[in-house]
Amino acid sequence: MPGGAGEGRLQIRIEIHHGVIGKVALSSTRPLGLPAALAGRELSAALNLLPRLFSLCGMAQTVTGLTAVETALGFTPAPPQIAARHILVAAEALEQTAWQLLLEGPRCIGVTPAFERLKRLRSLIAALRPQLFPDPSWNRIGGAQLQPDQVGLAATLTAIAECLQPAIWGEPALGQPWQERRDFEDWLSRAATPAAALLRQVQDCGLANFGRCTIQPLPTFDPPRLAQRLAGDDSQTFCAQPDWEGVVHETGALARRWNEPLITALRTDHGNGLLTRWAARALESHALLAELREGLHTIVAQPGAAVGATATGAGLGVVECARGRLAHWVAVAAGRVSQYRILAPTEWNFHPDGPLTQGLIETRIGQPALIQHAATLLVAALDPCVGFDLHVRQSPSLS
Repeated sequence: MPGGAGEGRLQIRIEIHHGVIGKVALSSTRPLGLPAALAGRELSAALNLLPRLFSLCGMAQTVTGLTAVETALGFTPAPPQIAARHILVAAEALEQTAWQLLLEGPRCIGVTPAFERLKRLRSLIAALRPQLFPDPSWNRIGGAQLQPDQVGLAATLTAIAECLQPAIWGEPALGQPWQERRDFEDWLSRAATPAAALLRQVQDCGLANFGRCTIQPLPTFDPPRLAQRLAGDDSQTFCAQPDWEGVVHETGALARRWNEPLITALRTDHGNGLLTRWAARALESHALLAELREGLHTIVAQPGAAVGATATGAGLGVVECARGRLAHWVAVAAGRVSQYRILAPTEWNFHPDGPLTQGLIETRIGQPALIQHAATLLVAALDPCVGFDLHVRQSPSLS
């Protein structure tokens, strides 16, 4: 799901020498300096600008920014406010996960995307925010008026499940391949969905292991340590090419589902290769829908709290969004932003030493066209927040 206009593009260049990928070069025009546009603005104005600067994950960006600002002001919202915001972020992640499973992945293998399903899903997800927050200004510091329409929310979540079930998992009689490896294999052989077709092609073309590498999931951050790095003199370098204690990690769907039984079984045979990655995407859609259902039970009507916005301080916000872990750090002075930093998932997954590069380098494969196809599937599975161009070149020698 490529980013909006002005959000840049990722260039990926692969060089093959004697049938082996010898070089992977990544370059990006993604504007990492956008947070600087928030400096000097009043806090509410800065928060209103976030979804316009980052249209692709606007809900996650806004909630992460809200969390950072409220932390800087020394305010902790009530649990229902936090739960309602989490529902909005999870719903956005579900939409974008479905986009990968119903459009981007199928398009990579020449299968007709499920456009109508996506259109229906997007309209249903758009209905959730007003069913939680009747006032469009839901992103108020301290929390907006929360008036959940319990009947409407339940009906919307049911409709979302009914939209996704046949599109991703197939008919209910096939079951859901979420636990046992044998159930997954049975679903894979029988389901007539774009997701199943994608996974079958990965398996049938011998690409189950493609992209396998030793990169590990991003561990839990120590908040003070992360805040220190984002506030430090080298913060721009850290945000552009992050590491944690000197190690580059991966974030996103596979990292979140790393220890689930099916993924553990697939990793035993295929590591973090394509089959495991796309299976994690399918699992993610199921898990996000479950999060939405669970969140509904924790939401109760609650007034927004009045919060003074003239304090001085610094705060960190961290949210798991569609592409992985997103972090915002803000310094506040007299009710205005003095500094703002954003560490996005794309900078982990498309780091020069990250999972894409490590998964491609020294891979031996047949025809360049197959490398192009497999590498495109790998990039799509890692899901950059901008569009990408992939160039594969045969070279008689390495530069």
